[in-house]
Amino acid sequence: MHWNRRYFHVTALCVMALALAVAAAPSHADAQGATGSSRVVASGTNWLVDHSTQLASLTLAQGGQLSAPEEHSLTLTVNGAETAIRPGTYAGKVVLTVTDSNIVRFAGMGGSPDLLHPFREALFLDRSGVVTGKSVLPAAGAYTLKDGILSGARIKSVGENFNGIYVTGGTYTIKDANVDLTGNGGNDFAGFGAGIMATGKDTTLIVDRARIRTHGAVRTAIVADKGSHLIVKDSDILARNGTLPADYVSNVTPGQMKDVPWMLGLAGNCRATNLLGDNTTATYINSAIAAEGWGVLSVDSSTNTKLTAINSTITITGRSGYGSYSIGNALNSFYGSALKVASYGVIITGGNALFAASTPARIAKLNTDLHLGLTAAELKALPQRPTTVDSGRFGVMWHGPGTVKVLDDTVIKAQKTIFLVKGASADINVDGARGAQLNSKSGVIIQLIDNDDPGPVMVSGTQVNKGVYHESKSPPARIKGFDLAAAHGTDVTATFANINIRGDFYNAFRGDTKGGPGGPPSGPPGGPPGGGPGKAPAGKNLVLAFEHSGVAGVITASSARHAKDTITAADYQLLGDVTNTAGAAINNGVSVTLKQSTWTLTGNSYLTALNIGEGSALGAPPGFRVAMSVDDRIEPIKPGMYRGRIVLTVSKT
Repeated sequence: MHWNRRYFHVTALCVMALALAVAAAPSHADAQGATGSSRVVASGTNWLVDHSTQLASLTLAQGGQLSAPEEHSLTLTVNGAETAIRPGTYAGKVVLTVTDSNIVRFAGMGGSPDLLHPFREALFLDRSGVVTGKSVLPAAGAYTLKDGILSGARIKSVGENFNGIYVTGGTYTIKDANVDLTGNGGNDFAGFGAGIMATGKDTTLIVDRARIRTHGAVRTAIVADKGSHLIVKDSDILARNGTLPADYVSNVTPGQMKDVPWMLGLAGNCRATNLLGDNTTATYINSAIAAEGWGVLSVDSSTNTKLTAINSTITITGRSGYGSYSIGNALNSFYGSALKVASYGVIITGGNALFAASTPARIAKLNTDLHLGLTAAELKALPQRPTTVDSGRFGVMWHGPGTVKVLDDTVIKAQKTIFLVKGASADINVDGARGAQLNSKSGVIIQLIDNDDPGPVMVSGTQVNKGVYHESKSPPARIKGFDLAAAHGTDVTATFANINIRGDFYNAFRGDTKGGPGGPPSGPPGGPPGGGPGKAPAGKNLVLAFEHSGVAGVITASSARHAKDTITAADYQLLGDVTNTAGAAINNGVSVTLKQSTWTLTGNSYLTALNIGEGSALGAPPGFRVAMSVDDRIEPIKPGMYRGRIVLTVSKT
């Protein structure tokens, strides 16, 4: 009896406890980990998802809503892929993940308001490791994190504005990640929707053997921001253009811009990578980085950054785009890398570019200077290679001041001009002692013109890309007091040493245009192309020096014309492409210095200064001869310094 009474007493307590537990538990449809449940959200209803929930199927009717609690975000994954929350039925492993908000503020530029971006990411890392409260773990794959090494991440997104891996603080290595994002991003000036992002001056991120694919407007593959230190090794990166929203109006307002301004002579809507913020560094080693359009290695909204490519390939796979963009005193360096591009190898506006070989000594120094952490075995495994640029249009284009150095056995090949300078100051240094070459199919080495960027049009507070370029039809007005024979700090200077060059050099700068639309750019590629308030017109000389070199071609002041007098977005590739007529300088002086060098003239040339050093000579091809006049006086061609209206005439013997 006592035993029976005890049995019934315990049984009764267990039944009561079970009943209470069932009553207190959430419904079957809401229970995390339930795999056989389904949920229908009817039209006109809102399901407030207050905790992460797994379902077998979810139906969201037209007019139905899903929401997260305040200061939280909601993400839908279907079979591990982040998916946009839209009306429809989803089946399989359906998970609604509630995460803490990660609001990233993007400071507006040029008077535009700040933007608040609700970032969501498969993996959020800070100094403490993976922050599960901010990570959409069902989209992260079977990753592991041990001793600062994150391995095995498999991230797929078919929604929009979803980030793959976001690292802010700490030192981490991401190994063998596979990131595949389809759908548009939100703001590539902020990294909103990027595949992998490093941000913050206390962040060092090494990406090793990653495969990243993005397919969407401003869906950047990799972003480094705010002083972070990014190293990408042995990785394969490709960004493809997306479909712009139907209501999108092309503009150059940072944060709102979702395609490249056509006024750069470009098309496309996704940069493969972006380097942002002050003092940020990004280094790509033995990697393949490609974009369908716009650009591959971009620098934007930053100062004093370092972008370096070592033994890497930089490719534009589509019909328009640049290899790299340098701005804000950035140093974009290419060692043993191959740039295969449609439009420009590099664009410069306030930045610098260096092309050189990946010699062991250089890479060892970079390993120290850039804190790359390459082991002795990794350094040994990097073969010495030359840098090559193969461009379907131009080699390097300036639309703001900057420098370029070409060293070692670098080869720059372009269908059109090698160095195209649009109304900017530039300094070019080419040393061919180790075999550097400049090969232009059009036969033009340097072309100096006024900036033909027509600039945006302000529409309801937005800088819309509706500008139109109009060719000047009248001759330029001579600028009083401008010295055509002097070297000014705002001129274009170029030194060529130990090299033989075949090609022409033209200074077609008019100098009578003011800043603003069409003037020298003052901001980033997404910023106002014009120079702001009108500036006083000024001339610009082309100052050339040849040292222990040979040059065969025309070097002259000229006037230039585009193929059309009026150029709109439909003819964007006509920008920068001009024909020249040689003539006397007006505001466009040309100075040539020969030091132990020879110049073989292939046509009449108009200069304003000529310095012929001892051991140097001017000549013409076989069967032709050269005559020189200075201010209409015939002068013998011999070593000396000449100033004035210099005309070198080539005629048959």
